[in-house]
Amino acid sequence: MAEKRAEVLENRPGWIASINPWVLRIVNNPERVAFVLHRITGLLMALIIMAHIFVTSTPARLGWEEWLAEIQKAQGITPVTLYFFFFAGIAWFHGLNGIRLLLVEFFGVCIGRPEKPKPPYIPPSLKSCQRKLLYLVFALWAILWVLTGYIVFGT
Repeated sequence: MAEKRAEVLENRPGWIASINPWVLRIVNNPERVAFVLHRITGLLMALIIMAHIFVTSTPARLGWEEWLAEIQKAQGITPVTLYFFFFAGIAWFHGLNGIRLLLVEFFGVCIGRPEKPKPPYIPPSLKSCQRKLLYLVFALWAILWVLTGYIVFGT
């Protein structure tokens, strides 16, 4: 009887999963990867925007002449170009995944038929076209980030 109970509890993550979503380990689940990346990119975007506000207030502290002289000295790959390149990658993924989430959750695109859950629970969304949408998001993100890198570093 105790062995059967341990087997049933193994499929239920419990209350800790509601606090820490990274505890859930579902094999072959790109939706979980997108969920975690969406949270991380949202946090990074907020931090980068706060840093951007701090940096753009520099002319008020240094004066316009010194600030313009510093900007004109910067050539080639600088920390600012790397900053914009990484911010573009973060923004591209967060935006594309946000559009996917809007399509799925607001408009009901790719919502499969409900199934009776049986352990180990595999959501029906991972069997439908939602997985294809997710792979499309990853592919578009990679393509757009490479194009952004070409624009930032290639010209």
